[in-house]
Amino acid sequence: MVAAVYIRVSTDQQAEDGYSLAEQERLCKTTVEGHEWTLGKVYRDDGYSGKTLDRPALKELMEDIRLGVVDAVVVYKLDRLSRSLKDTMTIIEDVLLPNDVHLVSLKETLDTSTPWGRAMIGILASFNQLDRETIVQRTTMGKKAKAAKGGFLGGNTPYGYAVAQKKLEVVEDEARVVRQIFDMTDSGMSLRAIADALAFKGVKNRHGSPMTYPTIHTIVKNRDIYLGINHGVKNAHPAILEGK
Repeated sequence: MVAAVYIRVSTDQQAEDGYSLAEQERLCKTTVEGHEWTLGKVYRDDGYSGKTLDRPALKELMEDIRLGVVDAVVVYKLDRLSRSLKDTMTIIEDVLLPNDVHLVSLKETLDTSTPWGRAMIGILASFNQLDRETIVQRTTMGKKAKAAKGGFLGGNTPYGYAVAQKKLEVVEDEARVVRQIFDMTDSGMSLRAIADALAFKGVKNRHGSPMTYPTIHTIVKNRDIYLGINHGVKNAHPAILEGK
């Protein structure tokens, strides 16, 4: 039986739990020897996130599996394959199992050659997904907390505002234009018509150029910002529309 080894580290975390690519490879090779399998190729994705399957070594591994040159895949930890439940189960159910390829994960002591092993991998993949979603939730909560304190979360400063001491403040000359734009949209004017009307009046953007359709579209689609709402937090910064 030919066993392939797959190892990965991400760009922002070069060694998870202290295990680098070299250490992952050493431990996986030891496992292959312990099973008395023949060591095949070692597939390395250095600097790739587990959030996507778009990784060169992983793609090569899956292609070799389909070609029938791999009988087992050994990884240090299940999330080396993917941190997404959907992607992990896609690899297992659509690539490994149809080609009779076993998956061995050292950290979880799992082997898909048994029904129990397959069930446990599904459970652990769920926990990997939960961990990822928890991180996203914490990040979102952090943004809401910052917005609640009036903090600007970064990115392009919305037209009508300026950033001072990391908070949004109204630029009144621009704010008047914003109010005009929303008055015109609320009256039923198209964005193209609004752009033409503002151009006729000689209204400029903050860079001194005519107000264009894309700029007006960006303003209109961000009504909440001009109502003082940021990430669902009301009164996060001074409103321009005053409840319009």
